[in-house]
Amino acid sequence: MSQSALSAPVWILDTGRPGERAQCQTLAQALGLPFRHVPLGPEFAPPAQWPETTGLRLILSFGNAVQAACALREACALRPLLVHIGRPSHVPAKDLDLIIALPQDDYPAGPNVLKVSWPFNGASLVPDADQMQGQMQAGTIVMYGGPSRQFGMGLTETERLLRFAHALAEANQETLHLITSPRTTPEAVGWLRELAAACGAMLHLFRPNDDLFKIFLHTGSRFVVTADSASMLAEAWRSRAPVWLFPLPQRQTLMSRLQEGADAVGLRPLRYRLIRRGVLGSGASFMRWHRALLRSGKIRCAGRNLTAEDLRWSPMQHQPDTDLIQCQHRILALLQALPGFT
Repeated sequence: MSQSALSAPVWILDTGRPGERAQCQTLAQALGLPFRHVPLGPEFAPPAQWPETTGLRLILSFGNAVQAACALREACALRPLLVHIGRPSHVPAKDLDLIIALPQDDYPAGPNVLKVSWPFNGASLVPDADQMQGQMQAGTIVMYGGPSRQFGMGLTETERLLRFAHALAEANQETLHLITSPRTTPEAVGWLRELAAACGAMLHLFRPNDDLFKIFLHTGSRFVVTADSASMLAEAWRSRAPVWLFPLPQRQTLMSRLQEGADAVGLRPLRYRLIRRGVLGSGASFMRWHRALLRSGKIRCAGRNLTAEDLRWSPMQHQPDTDLIQCQHRILALLQALPGFT
């Protein structure tokens, strides 16, 4: 093993999911410390053998990697910090040094919980406040996701989306572009082909390693984002262009119904205590986050009966994006308190 690998003080436990890997890497880069990726096994299990842990001071995990992260820490002679992004399912909160709860996470507050306003997709310690408006002339960009655990998305929703997006582009005298994502189904691509041809929109299909998504983030005049994707919503907002959220029908699971029922009869405090103890898992509340964003004026909701003047909306000012720097300061302070850390 190379000396650089041995000395890397930050390890990212790699779940194999590109979005999770990217958010962990954004946070690691913000710390300004050498880091490495450590791939996990099937079902997020620890690898057959951990690499040499000499020099390891911080474990970054995301989502389902939390159990492996706890196992790694137990295998270390010198206890490293464990920082987890997202909901640490069935792990007591006290076992983690810092939990970075994402805005859609239904996770209780606590002294070691830092709730961020946005996922880390597209985040930077020094946001590009001087992005040139002259470059943002590509037109109206629709970011199309797909069905998820939280939201359904079928032909009816796709037709409504295209009607709204077409009206938005017309009101602003812009070209309409549709860009798909890894979650977009082949069936939805077929719908989009027909609908795009009917309204004169340009359809761009997702391809791995294609830079078109990033290009549109820098050049789009305004964005319409389907409600299923927190990451696309965050990246669109960080572009500083106007962002419209397209609502989707919620999917209810047995667990989400039970949680809502418990909260409705005043049992949320008990549910949260059990979550913090690791007895219960926690879920997501996209709708609560979306409502907060809409109330704040950061984004607007796509809907019917909007006037041409409504469709030309632009936020009065772009609110500061401080999530990453807050996390940086919090983690570096924890590291400075470690014995022997320099």
